[in-house]
Amino acid sequence: MTYPTGSRNTLNRLLINKAREMGIGCRLLLAGCEDFLELSYKGRSIVINKTRSHRLSLIAGLLAKNKEATNLLLSQRGLPVPPYMVVSETGAEAVRFLQTHLSVAVKPLDASGSAGVTLDVRTVPQLETAIQRAGIYGGKVMLQRFVPGADYRVLVIDYRIAAVTEYRPAFVTGDGASSLRELIRRLNETRIRQSEIGEIEAFAEIKTDSVRLLAALDKQGVALDDIVPAGCLVKLQDIGNSPAGEISEIYADRTDLICPANAAMAVEAAKALQIDVAGIDIRCPDIAVPVTEASGGILEVNALPDMIHHVVPYEGASRDVIRIYLEYLFEEALTWNR
Repeated sequence: MTYPTGSRNTLNRLLINKAREMGIGCRLLLAGCEDFLELSYKGRSIVINKTRSHRLSLIAGLLAKNKEATNLLLSQRGLPVPPYMVVSETGAEAVRFLQTHLSVAVKPLDASGSAGVTLDVRTVPQLETAIQRAGIYGGKVMLQRFVPGADYRVLVIDYRIAAVTEYRPAFVTGDGASSLRELIRRLNETRIRQSEIGEIEAFAEIKTDSVRLLAALDKQGVALDDIVPAGCLVKLQDIGNSPAGEISEIYADRTDLICPANAAMAVEAAKALQIDVAGIDIRCPDIAVPVTEASGGILEVNALPDMIHHVVPYEGASRDVIRIYLEYLFEEALTWNR
């Protein structure tokens, strides 16, 4: 396949396409290397790493990678962070932590994305497996109280809210006439979304022969050829004791729903780590209700936030966050090195 922008990376292609639309020069700094983009305007140039701007300090980026350091800085600002502890093995302290909180998330202390993360761990054998999985990515592992509710990503650009998405494990809703297998087929057919750069996959295809899918259905007492009653929701993923990276998620825009308190909290989290373009991961029952009133919390602050699902959500309005980001960079480029 030929890529007119020279980039195969979806986010880079969105950035290059939008920059050209705005009259900003944008190209891969190194041919064949997706790590760096060079933006130019009126003879001035800056280099970015996708959504890492030229203004992000090295220390801020390193802090964001270390979950313990992140939690400490957030807590010092009085921001809600679920209880956590750091361990290197499944010892007595780890078992006591699990017994105290009943359900925990287990994650590598210093790893990117969802690598090595296991959610909703409830038993000691599950804890042992999860700690071993996380330990592959480094010696130390974080245990954190698993927060019930929904997952939200709040995108903050230049310490202002740019967009909010909710992401849920894949599901279908019955119509009273179709089998579960047919509902999954239809869901898969709708996962491809059109964008200014062509087709983008809104979520990973649900495989009907997946062991995890069949286990999730068995847990709900449902089979693939069953007719699903109208209005009945069937979960296609079970996050319990599941590696986070193997969960197919559906994204929905929630930008208009975030309450002022949660918006201010997300901005403060970005400021705490001095990250100018940040993805704040929040888990709570409802983003429209202050997290502090609903036993929610901030799970992570990302220094390289993905913007694709804000541009092409499966549900809800597309947000022009690429333009917002480039306008921020463009504004900085005008004053850079004067």
